[in-house]
Amino acid sequence: MKTAELTALGITEEAATQILAMNGKDIENAKASVTVAKDKEIATITTERDGYKTQLDTATATLKKFEGIDPEQIQTELQTYKKQAEDTEKRFTREITQRDQRDWLKAKLDEYGVKSPLARKQITAEVMSETDGLKWQPGADGKPAAFYGFDDYMKAAKAEDATLYQTAEEKAAAEKAAELVKKAPSFTGPTGGDPGPGDGKKYTPPTIF
Repeated sequence: MKTAELTALGITEEAATQILAMNGKDIENAKASVTVAKDKEIATITTERDGYKTQLDTATATLKKFEGIDPEQIQTELQTYKKQAEDTEKRFTREITQRDQRDWLKAKLDEYGVKSPLARKQITAEVMSETDGLKWQPGADGKPAAFYGFDDYMKAAKAEDATLYQTAEEKAAAEKAAELVKKAPSFTGPTGGDPGPGDGKKYTPPTIF
């Protein structure tokens, strides 16, 4: 578009100059927008290309690690690592379970009143034995974890050693006997020995001046 073309349409030369200037500005803006969009597109493509290149380099490096290695050997190693992980998990679970079992037994032996350290150690070992011990029932459905048959085991143990612990009846009888001894009157004679034929009151010698 030229000035002459615009003036031929009846537009003044001044107005034609302004129109051409505005048109030129619009063209430059359009070119700039196209350039920015093209730059963004190029940047995006470049980023994707670099990403693919990185992935390719990683894959190539990984494949190089397996060069010359028998696929069967790889599978064997994978199975070895898998078994080691499973064994570690089992050992961890077993250790946690044993800790819970020991804590449970300690609380129960305290409840029964077993005082002897040797007896407590022996009972713990027998109950937790993997071959002959009691069955451990993990907590479920709102029920706490416990050793099945522990109370029966303790009854049998007391039958062999009556001094192992006191039953509820024995504790009650011992407390009653202790209370009776506490309430029983104390009689002493003139010299603190057996009471004489008097009224049983303690004899107090007269003060000598």
